[in-house]
Amino acid sequence: MKRKLYFAGIPLLVLLAGAFYWYSSLERDQVQTSRWLSSLEEVKTVHVQTAKGTYSLIASKGKQWEAQVPGISWNIAAKGVRGRVSEYLTRLEKLVPLRSFSGPAADEFIEYGLDNPGLKIILQFDKKNAQSLTIRFFPGQSGRVYGWNSESPDLVYEFDEKVFEQFSYPAIHFLDTRVFQFDEEGVNQLQLVQPFGSSWLVKRQKKGFVFTLPGYLKDEAVSDSEIRLYIHALALLRAGKLLLEPILTEKEMAALTIKIWTEGSNEPSMVEFFSIEEDPKHYLGKSSWLTVPFLLDAESVGQLAKSAFDVQERNIVTLDIGQVAKIIIDHGSKQYILKRDDSGWRVVGGEKDVPGIDMALWRFTELQFEALPLNNLSTTAVQLMRCQFRDIDGELLKKMIFYADPKLPQGQCWMKDGDGMFYPVSSRLLKDLQGMFPAGATGNKG
Repeated sequence: MKRKLYFAGIPLLVLLAGAFYWYSSLERDQVQTSRWLSSLEEVKTVHVQTAKGTYSLIASKGKQWEAQVPGISWNIAAKGVRGRVSEYLTRLEKLVPLRSFSGPAADEFIEYGLDNPGLKIILQFDKKNAQSLTIRFFPGQSGRVYGWNSESPDLVYEFDEKVFEQFSYPAIHFLDTRVFQFDEEGVNQLQLVQPFGSSWLVKRQKKGFVFTLPGYLKDEAVSDSEIRLYIHALALLRAGKLLLEPILTEKEMAALTIKIWTEGSNEPSMVEFFSIEEDPKHYLGKSSWLTVPFLLDAESVGQLAKSAFDVQERNIVTLDIGQVAKIIIDHGSKQYILKRDDSGWRVVGGEKDVPGIDMALWRFTELQFEALPLNNLSTTAVQLMRCQFRDIDGELLKKMIFYADPKLPQGQCWMKDGDGMFYPVSSRLLKDLQGMFPAGATGNKG
């Protein structure tokens, strides 16, 4: 009986031994798989070789990266995007193989294409006496990607087919495409130069930016909203296409130059745009920050070419709305006198409040001239409406006169602020006032 039990137990022992060996092998393989790479800390150089080109990413001061790309006719040294390089290294370190093979002989190395891989990555470290790390990837015909690294030279790893594409980026993927790099709140001087257009220079003062150039606008206020919007647009500006090879420009003189000074900087950040022979749809850009020439479409460059008029403070009326207690409007042969009481605005002698007056007062303060003002009007101008704003004591605060002129573009009229100049403004406010106070309606003559 014992003899029978002994022989019956042998298959069970063999099965258990086989299961243990399989489990140990699986566990060992999983350990090998999970140890694809150790920690990639203090990498100072990433050298990438692909079928489409070779480049290096080199760590520089201030945790920045510089990309060095050898070209056909010149070599490129450009700023890299720090986040993209860090993300690349993190994904490389945490990459998990599907499985691994032990002890690749020379013929097996060739079999998996790792003797001449489609992608080779060499990492150098900042640690003293640290050995460089070589990584190879080859896309196999089976759809799998085979990998090898010098840290575990006796293993070949198998990866998903997407891995090859995830690490074989061209150099341009890592290049910084920002045209400028500055703190928007730290800008204290901005200059725009056009050889055959409007050029200007503005400086920040306590109350905001003012013009230094052109001379006729010296010390005049710059529109705070316009200059902030323009500075923000420059901060967001990106190159359309980076050029790793030279391109022939049409003229040596830049068609547009923009310079930005920030607090504590002696030299400005600068970009120049040049027209290109046989390509009117693009401009060639050269930036002091980007260092690599780039293309930008003509429409985007046109939006950057602001004139002094575009950024000038063009509000005409300065009026404290809270002080206005009486409004006198002369329209045609009629005059309307409005006074403010506790319930709102009412025409003298009328029984109902007139809605929208406070909004109209605010719109007066928002009026901007839409072209350069004149000292004198042409003979074609006709006076339409006169508005007076007085305080509670009857003292005159502001007086404005509106004129129609067929020589003006559609949607514009002239407005004279007190005894000053004549400004071309939008006629929308005038039309609204004409609707509220018709020339032929019964009014109160004052």
